[in-house]
Amino acid sequence: MNTSIRATVPGNLMLMGEHAVLHGKQALACAVTDSMRVILKPRTDTRIRIFSDLGECETEVSRIHIVSPFRFVLTGVAHFRDRLPSGFDLHIESDFSDDVGYGSSAAVTLGTQAVLSAWMGEPADPDTLFQKSLAVVRAVQGRGSGADVAASAFGGMVAYRMEPVTIEPLRRTHPITVVYSGYKKPTVQVIEQVESSRARHPALFDGLFDLIDAAAREAVDAVRREDWAAMGRLMNIQQGFMEALGVADRTLSRMVYTLREQPGIQGAKISGAGLGDCVVGLGRFTNPDYPYQTMNTNMNEAGLRID
Repeated sequence: MNTSIRATVPGNLMLMGEHAVLHGKQALACAVTDSMRVILKPRTDTRIRIFSDLGECETEVSRIHIVSPFRFVLTGVAHFRDRLPSGFDLHIESDFSDDVGYGSSAAVTLGTQAVLSAWMGEPADPDTLFQKSLAVVRAVQGRGSGADVAASAFGGMVAYRMEPVTIEPLRRTHPITVVYSGYKKPTVQVIEQVESSRARHPALFDGLFDLIDAAAREAVDAVRREDWAAMGRLMNIQQGFMEALGVADRTLSRMVYTLREQPGIQGAKISGAGLGDCVVGLGRFTNPDYPYQTMNTNMNEAGLRID
């Protein structure tokens, strides 16, 4: 096959279940309209070249070196090392920066696995690509719930559990507002901070994780019923749990409460690990005096697509 293969992968946001999902609890995530495109073009030699806004990289099929900022891509390529028929060019285009919490690592991993699987004639359905991509993410960063990968793979809103892996595409969407704080602490560092606190107060944190699980399960039921008022209230409750986990700083809390004051917003909370990154509100509003810059995205019904 000499023609290009393109995978379009939506970004994603966590809506409910942060941190607790790593302990087997319920989570709720969604795909967003901002997408990433991964395009593979086979070569006639054995060189592998990667092009993206983060820079360029070149390696060889026989000796794939895993280097930043392409660790997720190259680790994914290395999983195919013994089966690659030739080298290839890989072009990565994105509607969003890797600084913004739209799950860029999950999206680029999923896109890479998709184009390589399609090129090899291997199964490229969402379930198979989810499993392959989750293995890559965990190989690179040591842990990862997979909720972000599932949302990008299946699209819409996705109910997710890590242990055992349970993915339920809910086939629902709702308008959202996303606000970026302007800074971001690496997810692995935030997780380590939460786990360190949990080690000092295991009973309290296990209780918090149970409460997060209960709220997330209620949120999944609310989405099934399309009871968006209940979903908004549960997002507000989840924000309280994020405060208790120690991942809401003064700036993020101010952003959340300011967002809740806007007409049309039914609930708001931190999205993701916390200590930076994004705040998400359920609903949309128009207010020229709103003091924070919002990002123009929405939930995306579509998941991964391969052309």
